[in-house]
Amino acid sequence: MSASMSAEPASGRAKSLTNEAFASFLLWLSEDHERAAVQYLEIRRILVKFFVRKGCVHSEELTDRTLDRAAAIVYEEPEKYSSPHALCCGVARKVWLESLREVVPGTLDHVNLATPQSLAAVNLEREASECEERCLGLCLDELSPREREMIVKYHQFQGSKKIEMRKRLAMEYGGLNKVRIAAYRIRVRLHGCISGCVRRSST
Repeated sequence: MSASMSAEPASGRAKSLTNEAFASFLLWLSEDHERAAVQYLEIRRILVKFFVRKGCVHSEELTDRTLDRAAAIVYEEPEKYSSPHALCCGVARKVWLESLREVVPGTLDHVNLATPQSLAAVNLEREASECEERCLGLCLDELSPREREMIVKYHQFQGSKKIEMRKRLAMEYGGLNKVRIAAYRIRVRLHGCISGCVRRSST
């Protein structure tokens, strides 16, 4: 199988994940639950190193995005791909290229020259972002207090402060690997909840 991004779903985006999709991804890695968890964490480690080598500041976030997208691909066509490493690395390259095109705050001087059409697009994006923020708050409220506290802390801060926070979580939850898997499962649920909330808000 080629590691190129012909693996991208027809929609061009990873669909919002569900618990079923995450379970399908782990089963695709291995039918043995413990082995699947080990493979998942190994792939995650490889992806983080890939983004670090590329000079990405938010390597953990890009890794999460890559795994979300790979899981969505596998959920749609589980028989099409046989190499987890090749698929995930192919997705990672596309995510990295996408990250290079993302607008960095503070570099928007050209917006003054925007056309009415582009300004309308900016307004739509702002409205969508505000809607997603509202939905995120609602979906966080649906988590148990312990889950909500853990996922908020997991994504807090940047750099050394983030590393220190995750070390504290690892001590509290029995190891960093357990924290990473728990955080991934919570994010899968949040993705599905937020997606449904946004759809309902737009109808």
